[in-house]
Order: sequence, then C-alpha cells, then structure tokens
Amino acid sequence: MAFSKQDGAREVPEEVAGVQANSIAIAPPLPGRDIVFGTPKRRRKGPCMSRRRGQTGYVWQKNQNGNKDWDATAPAYGQVWIDVPGKEKRQRKFYQLGECRTKSEARRRLKEMIERDGINSTVEVTQSIDSTTFSQQAELWIKAIEDGRVLHRGKRTRIKPATVAGYKSAIEWMTPHIGKMPLANIKNAAAKELVTKMKQAELSDKTIVNYVHVLQSVIASVVNGEGEQVHPRTWDSHFIGLPVVNPKKQNRPTRTAKEIEKILAAVTGRHRVLYALLAGSGLRIGEAVAIRLGPMSDDYSTISEDCSTIYIRQAVWRGKEQDPKTQAAVRDVDLPKELAALLSEFVCDRKEGFLFRSASGKPLSPRNILRDSLHPALLALKQPRAGFHCFRRFRESMLQMSDARNLLIDYWMGHENREMGTRYAKQLIENIEWRKRWAEKVGLGFKLPALPLGIGQLGQPSEAKTQSAKAA
Repeated sequence: MAFSKQDGAREVPEEVAGVQANSIAIAPPLPGRDIVFGTPKRRRKGPCMSRRRGQTGYVWQKNQNGNKDWDATAPAYGQVWIDVPGKEKRQRKFYQLGECRTKSEARRRLKEMIERDGINSTVEVTQSIDSTTFSQQAELWIKAIEDGRVLHRGKRTRIKPATVAGYKSAIEWMTPHIGKMPLANIKNAAAKELVTKMKQAELSDKTIVNYVHVLQSVIASVVNGEGEQVHPRTWDSHFIGLPVVNPKKQNRPTRTAKEIEKILAAVTGRHRVLYALLAGSGLRIGEAVAIRLGPMSDDYSTISEDCSTIYIRQAVWRGKEQDPKTQAAVRDVDLPKELAALLSEFVCDRKEGFLFRSASGKPLSPRNILRDSLHPALLALKQPRAGFHCFRRFRESMLQMSDARNLLIDYWMGHENREMGTRYAKQLIENIEWRKRWAEKVGLGFKLPALPLGIGQLGQPSEAKTQSAKAA
C-alpha cells in the first residue's frame, strides 16, 4: 500500500481494488504475507522476585490517629514483616526510631534500619526459604567429605580419616544443643550461647576453637548454583567469647631421659622395643606400627636389613594403612647403632610381615597398647598420664639441643621446611653418609636398659625352644 503525494489518500493495490472498490475497510493482507505489528504485544506483569523492591515499613506514633498532625517531640516507631525460617507466617518486627521532626524523617530512619538488618536483601530471602537444620546439613557435609567432593582448602587433597573422625566428634557434641536449629538462625548470638555451654562443660580452649570451626564450616558448606554461600556470616570472635589458645598453657606432656629409662625398664618384649624406637627416632605411633619387613618399596614403610634406616611411606590408622599425615612425613629416618642393634635382635630371623604385629599378623593397635602397656606402666611409676607423643617430643628436644642443622631435624621429624625444596637442601638430605654421621653424633639421649627382652613375645624365641636348647 502507498500514499498519494497529491491528496495524501491511500492507494489500494489493483488486486484488492476489484474486490473492495466501494469499501472503506482496511484491505486484508495479500496471501503469503505476515502481519507485522509496529508495537509488540505487552506481557501482563505479575509477581516477580527480580522486581521485588522490598518493604518500606510503617511508621507511627502512639495515641495518633490518621488525621492528627505529626508530633516532632513524641517518639516514633517503625514496623516491618520478616520471614522466619521453618514457619509459614511472617512475624512483625518493631523499631524504636526516637524523636523525628517529620514523618518523612521517620521513614528515612526506618529504611536505614531495614537496610542495616538486610531484611530486603536477596540473601535474607534465600535464607528464609532454606529451613535446613544443623544436623541435616552436618550429615550432608560429612558425606561429601567422605566421598571426596569436599577437599582440603590449601592442598586440594582428600581429608584424612582421622580428621573426619574429629569432625564427627564435634558434631556429635553440638547436636543436642543446636541440632534442630535452622542454619539461618545460627549466628553470633547462637554461637555465643554454644561457647558458653562448652565452657560450662569444661572443654579445653583448643577443643572449643576446633568445635566452633566445625560449626562455621557446616554453615558455609551450603552454596547456591553459583558456588556462593547461602548463609554468609561475619563471625565476631570477641562477641562469641571464643578463647585464645595459648600454646604455653596447652597440655603437651614430655619426658626426661631418666623417665624414659624407667618406662623402658617397666615394660618388656615388643613394647620395650616400640617405646625405644619412638623415643630414639621421633616417629609417630601410626608410622611405627606400619613398618614392614622386606625389600624397600614406595607402597609401604620398610626397614633396612641392618635396621639402621626406616623408610616411612605409609601410616596405620584404625588398622588400615594410609598416606602419612603430610607430604613431609614421607622420609628416611636414620637410627643410632645401639637402637639398630636392638631392632635387629628383635627382628631375629623374620623376613616378612609387620615389625610390630599381633598374633593374627595384623599391625598392633595403638589403643590396645595404651590400655595394656603404657598407661599401666605410667601409673605404676607414678608419672603423669600421657600418650605416645611424649616420646616424639623427647626426641625433638634432644635434636634441638644438639648441633644438628634445623633442616636435618625437620627432615627426620617430618616437619614442613621452606628450605627443603632448594637444590642445596636436596643434596644434603640425599647424602646418606652425612645423615648417618649426625645420627651417631646426636645419639639416643637415654640408656637402653640391660634387661632381657622377654620370652614368648612375637619376634623372639619361644619358651619351648629356649628350654630345649638349654637341655641339649
């Protein structure tokens, strides 16, 4: 269709003129052509969360009707509706606005309070929708860790089973107190009340800090599709009352050389050899019970034929072999000659199996050793109760008192050292003769008791063979 330049009248195409010559109606479109609207059809607006501006609240003064003028000297109040997790109906929240000269000033002051509390924020809306409790999320978090979906933050490796067991213990303690509480309600005030209960239960400062870290990790584990936290928190340690851990006040029992000698004299057999090895090498208990007899391998921990070097590659936790505590724990530990001689005598003619094994051939259980040997011995000697780590602390103190380099000390103890990755440090660590010379210089720091190892222990001649040999 077109418009005439002369009179502005619309010219109708010839195809249509014959049909509608005397009609004033708009001609229909030709076949095969589409109607194009100049203005698109508007979509009817409905409720949409993306367009939600939030509520501005309601301000009023007491004893004031709608027709009464605003009193600049009277206190003003504000009211808003808030979503409560776990409840269908919203609840009212009131604010004291103080004296406001005008109603507009009261509204502005109420708006600032609403923004401060984040009532209209998308985060608060999301939290109000999510009614997951602490127990439910803690169970999902532990499952994700065990499946390998949650990794160590710094190393990006799987979390050790011993660490997971500590997390479970923390969750088990906190569940009776906050297990049924929605995550949206667990903030600084709830954490403060929980810390107060921990102190009343006489938990140590370090335990309280660890438990609170688990609580924070469980809450932070809830994320949306973008990986952002659904329940972001700004934790205030001062408000919560979180204790400051003082390393000097922590219970870190150690032993002197004389006390080590008394412990060795109070036990016999494999336990004496085990304690002497722990005190003379600084091995962790899980590393010691994981040592096998046989050729050197990168798949498990072994000991050299002359028992002068231990190759730590694995550790035992609850009867299962796993990677050591850290990457630095993978190391070769050199032993003094007198300790190597004791181990050679203990090994005797065995060629395979664990160095410290049970009757079934499995590695010894540290828990059983504590119950059956170490704790009864400490009780009989009237020494303070302690675990296997006291032997490790004794060895580290002996190394620190010697002239050995810190690089070598950290290597033997399995500690992280920034210099360990340098070319110079690598040359020193790979110098076996240099390491063994220093192992002899440092020595044990205590005397091995000149007592028989005992008869009937695994790795030693049986009593029947000993008696038949004497009779012959």
